Amino acid sequence: MISTQNLFQPIPNVQRKPHIKKAIVLGHDVGGIGVVRALAMKGIYVIATHDRFASGYASKYVSERDYIPHSREHEKKFIDFLVSNSNKWRGALLLDTDDDVAVSISKNKKELAKYYKIVTADWDILRKFIEKKETFRLSQECNVPHPKTLLPKTLMELTHKKNDIEYPCILKPVLGHEFTRKFHTKNFKVSDDTELLDKFKLCLESGTEVMVQEIIPGPDTSIYKCMVYVNSRGEMSSIFFYNKIRQNPPQFGMMRVGISQGRNEEVAQLSERLLKHSNFKGVCTVEFKKDARDNQLKLMEVNVRMPRMNWLATYCGVNFPWIIYADLVENQQIEVKEYKKNVYWIEFLADIKNSILHHNKENFRLHEYLKPYASKNKTFAVLSKNDLKPFLLKLMLAPIRRINFLKPLFHKNKSLA
Repeated sequence: MISTQNLFQPIPNVQRKPHIKKAIVLGHDVGGIGVVRALAMKGIYVIATHDRFASGYASKYVSERDYIPHSREHEKKFIDFLVSNSNKWRGALLLDTDDDVAVSISKNKKELAKYYKIVTADWDILRKFIEKKETFRLSQECNVPHPKTLLPKTLMELTHKKNDIEYPCILKPVLGHEFTRKFHTKNFKVSDDTELLDKFKLCLESGTEVMVQEIIPGPDTSIYKCMVYVNSRGEMSSIFFYNKIRQNPPQFGMMRVGISQGRNEEVAQLSERLLKHSNFKGVCTVEFKKDARDNQLKLMEVNVRMPRMNWLATYCGVNFPWIIYADLVENQQIEVKEYKKNVYWIEFLADIKNSILHHNKENFRLHEYLKPYASKNKTFAVLSKNDLKPFLLKLMLAPIRRINFLKPLFHKNKSLA
């Protein structure tokens, strides 16, 4: 029987301090909600900005809400908005929670740094991880194992390299966030020459650069991750380890259920090698998958923004948003080495949907699906007894989240309380 204890994981009561400490959270889906709650725990005045109506705006821990132009579609207006509001927000920390925002902030960092504290890496470094082909070139340079990857630019190049391709394989985008926006999937899995050529042509016609990459065999549970903050001094001041359990969608998706883990020395060493070699500073997550064929960890990707699962780290005792704030705003270094292990993180709606619709793609028995919910050591991505409105709004908006007429619903400072 599933225990209902902690079904709604409470968030510690927030003692509001004078509105001196400010942070601007850009993006308010799952990742943004975690950041808002983490900052509010420390009494920080949280300014929520997003380009569309988002569930995170309903959080009672948001102090101010503003609509901001889309960072990719209207980049100049996006930057102008931040500059024009700098008089009232000057000195605030900017925290990005999606790739589009990270790219725009990084490219305009010199201008924005006149007014704000920015954790986003400089563009010459950030692009090495945003552009996946550069990530794998970087991994070759510093001898970090990675899947076999081909970079054909034309159909002729692809044809010449077909003898080097083993099926099934994937067509993986160079710019993941743009590919997902166009095709509503993270990559294309292909089974033969005909399918590969068809999908490659589709990508060429849409102007989307892709790589041909081998599939590392094994279940989602063989994916190992760490969240890292490299502080202003270039030190890995905090690192948090966790494993994926289930993905949305299965095999090639985002984590929908994960679990905190103790230090994984191999993951730590490979991540440090990669980040030091690139001179990276900021927050990121590094993902590896254990290859059952040679028992090696293979680099899958590096996300250089605040990740969707950041609340798991905060709940376990590593409050990355606060650690970043203390470093960049208050010039204080916080180092966290110990945290709670074996704590589940559950994105409830995504897990229920995938468990019902895609269970045939996963090798889980019923008790394995239920195990995270039955555990006393768990927290939810959005669902919280102390801050229930974001979950209810997410539930309500699920079928209509992309409808443009919702944008005017949240003008500057419009309260949802």
